[in-house]
Amino acid sequence: MTWAKGVVLAIGAWMAISGAALAQSNLQFSGLAVQSGPDGKNREAQLYVGDNQVRLEHSRNGQPTVEIYDMKHQRMLLIVPEQKVYMQRDFNTGTAANPITPPADSNPCASVPDAQCKKVGTDTLYGRSVSQWEMSVERDGKTLNSLHWMDDERHMSLRDVWPDGSTTESKLQGREMLDGRPTERWEQTTTGPDGKTHTTVQWYDPELRIAVREEMPGGLFREIRDIRVAPQPAKLFEVPAGYKQVQGAQQAETPGAPRKP
Repeated sequence: MTWAKGVVLAIGAWMAISGAALAQSNLQFSGLAVQSGPDGKNREAQLYVGDNQVRLEHSRNGQPTVEIYDMKHQRMLLIVPEQKVYMQRDFNTGTAANPITPPADSNPCASVPDAQCKKVGTDTLYGRSVSQWEMSVERDGKTLNSLHWMDDERHMSLRDVWPDGSTTESKLQGREMLDGRPTERWEQTTTGPDGKTHTTVQWYDPELRIAVREEMPGGLFREIRDIRVAPQPAKLFEVPAGYKQVQGAQQAETPGAPRKP
């Protein structure tokens, strides 16, 4: 399972946007995104997930900052309320997808737009119905091939065999209540070519159809707390009236301004 694509906290440090655009609508909600960093400190952002749009409110370099990832209009907005300015970066049509939107099907190429995928069969793995896929991708003039067993219900990978011989396996361990919401607890174990392993634990929310907490080796974690499922106002994903658009260089020269992501 992917973490937010089902909940990735990482553009800059918060969200990663990748993959082909998805036509499927996501469930709208709000919450508090929390992530621990290598320094052991927690970072937080207020999170709003609208109709294929994501808004993050947090502090950057001591200033309140708003980041909007708008897949409906294929753009990213960085807004600095104290200065009433914003920057905009457009995505090429069809090259970016909302990381909060659940996958529409089991095709692993949905998150790797330059790859080619071929379904080669069906099977049962760890007691669950899966589809087996072959993926090919070009990197540095070489064709890299991998195998993926995709869960037919959750549309996430239960087993991967990577070009270097490493493997990743995800197994359902049980069901738990997390922050008042029913979740599934999954363990994902990666085994490298040298035989060494590391395990990540993820809590999958069946209603949102994304992972809402992930614990990684070394005590690192990321999660969404205080989830409230409800339609989000459209104005949350728009630039406020009276704000001026600036370029990255202009913003970088403004004292105390955040760096361009």
